[in-house]
Amino acid sequence: MLKLSFTTLGCPTWTLRQIAENAAAMGYDAVDFRGLQDALDITTTAEFTTDLAATKRLFADLGVAISGIATSARYATVDPVEREKQFDETRRNMELAAKLDARVLRVYGGRVPEGHTVDSILPALVENLRTIGDEAEAFGVTLALETHDDWTDSATFARLMREANHPRVRVLWDLHHPFRTNGELPDVTYANLAPYTVSIHVKDSIPTADGHHQYVLLGDGDVPVKRMLDLLVAGGYDGYAILEWEKRWIPTLQEPEIVFPQYVAKMREWLE
Repeated sequence: MLKLSFTTLGCPTWTLRQIAENAAAMGYDAVDFRGLQDALDITTTAEFTTDLAATKRLFADLGVAISGIATSARYATVDPVEREKQFDETRRNMELAAKLDARVLRVYGGRVPEGHTVDSILPALVENLRTIGDEAEAFGVTLALETHDDWTDSATFARLMREANHPRVRVLWDLHHPFRTNGELPDVTYANLAPYTVSIHVKDSIPTADGHHQYVLLGDGDVPVKRMLDLLVAGGYDGYAILEWEKRWIPTLQEPEIVFPQYVAKMREWLE
């Protein structure tokens, strides 16, 4: 069965101890960090600086791994000042990830800058990713570019991966976005992204009358998540399946005490 993790985006009020203990009690293999309580950047927190040794002991004692860190770094830019800001954030998190033995670091392409198209900004994105990918090598960390923002078309994403052609630059396939944003069928997305996928985000939703979507419990929506998971398992994917419940951004979503155990139960039902 796939290894299960959740991102802390879904439990923004939990303390570090609550995160670790609940992960263990609910049957998760790991936790993926996207913030800790009021801090979105965990490299600024005591738990991951002065108290890092205690944090590592807590997770080790409970048998819970740290699957990765999700940054806010966005690399579709030609602005040298902005580019350096993204590098700085990534460097801080790569250093921390190496200390935590968290080998995958999420980054974004981000929005296409004003005055550009996907095609015109792609060379800069490739160059930026190659540059920071070279630095990732020294930390033993893989940068996972998420299918997000203006980068949800899997054919374009595959082209980007081919042009970047870097062993430390890979894909975080958010199973939701290519389907919900572009209507891509799972087999199409899988064919394009499978060779590069090192991490996945899992979530489900239903379309709303205003043309947006509403997140729901896994299996209660119309995203063909099970088909995507079946393709990944059949193809030998052995990374983490990370529940991304966006409660930090949408406080009205159901509480993690309900959602997180349901995810484990549904994944076991589908995959065991």
